Parts: sequence; C-alpha cells; structure tokens
Amino acid sequence: MTAGGRLTAKLSFAVPQMLDSMTRLWDGGSPRGTYLDWLRVMHGMIRATVPLMLAATDACLRRRDDPAAAGFATYLGRHIREEFGHDQWVVEDYAAAGGDPADLTDQLVGGAVAGLVGAQYYWIRHVHPVALLGHIAVLEGYPPRPETAAELATLCGLPGAAFRALERHATLDVKHRAEVYRLLDTLPMTAAQERLVGLSALHTAAGVAQVADEVRARVTA
Repeated sequence: MTAGGRLTAKLSFAVPQMLDSMTRLWDGGSPRGTYLDWLRVMHGMIRATVPLMLAATDACLRRRDDPAAAGFATYLGRHIREEFGHDQWVVEDYAAAGGDPADLTDQLVGGAVAGLVGAQYYWIRHVHPVALLGHIAVLEGYPPRPETAAELATLCGLPGAAFRALERHATLDVKHRAEVYRLLDTLPMTAAQERLVGLSALHTAAGVAQVADEVRARVTA
C-alpha cells in the first residue's frame, strides 16, 4: 500500500465523524445564522493558511540534506500562490450574506480554531514541517459537491454570491486533492515522518468536527 493509501485508511476512522458534524450543522432552525457563524469561523481558519505554509517553507529550507523537506518545500512554493487571497473570498461572501466584514477582522477566534491551527505551528517548528501535509490532505481532500453551494443558497435564503468560495472550492479542491496524494506517494518520507503526517491529519479531522459542533451549539442555544 502507498503512503496515500495508508493515510486514507487511517482517515476512514475519523472522517465519517467530521462529515457527520458538517451535515448536522444545518439541523437547527436558523440556516442563515448558521452560515454567517460558519463563515466567521472559516475566515479564522483560512486566514492562517498562507502563514502556515510560509512557516513550513522556512522550516523546510532550514533542514538541509532532508529530501522530504526539500520536496515539500517545492510543493509549498506552488501551493502558496494558489491559496493566496482565499480569505478575501470569505470576506466577500460574508458581505454578500449581509454580514459586516469588520466582524471578521476584530473577531476573537475560539479555542477550537486556535487548537486546530496552533498544533500545526507546533509540529512545524518542533517536530517536522511535513506535518502540514496531513492538515492539507484533510482540508482539501473532501471537496464539497458541485451542487452544494446552490442547495445551501436555497436553504439559507441567501443570494448565490454569498457562496462563491464554496463553489470555487468544489472545483479547486478536486485538483488539490490529486496533487496532495501524488505528493504523498512520491515524497521520500521516513517512517516517522509518515506517522507524523497521519497524526496531523487525524488531529485536523477531529478539529474540524469540533469546530462544526461548536458552531451548531452556538446557533441552537
């Protein structure tokens, strides 16, 4: 089995809970409120995407004679360009949904988001930057269905312009998932590095589920 196959097998124990939590987000009586809260949380996560990859790139470049770090740095150099500005997509969607973009700048991000992102900084700086590959594999490995944006627009009673980030990721993340798994299968990782990628991925899946559960709890309280 390849590294990508092994990661998929590990995630089969965690991803169903993550996807279930994402689905149950919409069980409450206020879909519009849920979506606005979810956008606030997503902005808190997505604005850390490029800074995380820059931190990982820097850590990779410091690891001379490490082939896994060198290969990951090459991938990150391309991927940073592709991810730049995605937080602004969320800002635009939030405004289209009737939210005030200033809410996103000044918001106090909760512990679930901080724990989800902060663990990556720890692993990047204190263990090995390739940990971030597991985080990326989860966040980009389960793209929304192409019709999800339109379905949520109807459910929430909001214009389609409020779901453009979701609509774009339905297409982009199919490509990004293929790139991540191609990298997993070709990156010359040690057994310890591969275990770290798996640990990071499992942590991310559990963290996304926790974030979704907290949003649902706030909206239904």
